[in-house]
Amino acid sequence: MVQVDVLVIGAGAAGLMCAAQAGYRGRSVTVIDMGKKPGRKILISGGL
Repeated sequence: MVQVDVLVIGAGAAGLMCAAQAGYRGRSVTVIDMGKKPGRKILISGGL
């Protein structure tokens, strides 16, 4: 069993931002999303 400090469910804009901030603070992070690629919805909705 893998232990992580932070588990983020959803790789949208908010989920990725939370994961990045937790990573910057030295936490081990796992992001779970049902999509094929993280951040895909950001691209579809007109983001970067």
